[in-house]
Amino acid sequence: MSNQLILSIPAPILTYQEYARLQGLTVQSVASAVFAGKLPVYTPPCSPNENPARVKKYINMIALYAEAAKAANIDMALTSDKQV
Repeated sequence: MSNQLILSIPAPILTYQEYARLQGLTVQSVASAVFAGKLPVYTPPCSPNENPARVKKYINMIALYAEAAKAANIDMALTSDKQV
């Protein structure tokens, strides 16, 4: 029998503002962590006439959970089953 830990991630991506609020940080400190490569970011696709640098970026919570699991030596499998 294997042990399972089931996590529910309320939102797969968060704005810098929402992530900062949840973590008790300033938006500037979140932006600095992103710039330093310490937080994973999701950048939505943009149209060819948009400047990619100006597209709003989000904190990628799925990647953050995966990084945390790896750091804790936990094997993580993702599923889209909506069993509650």
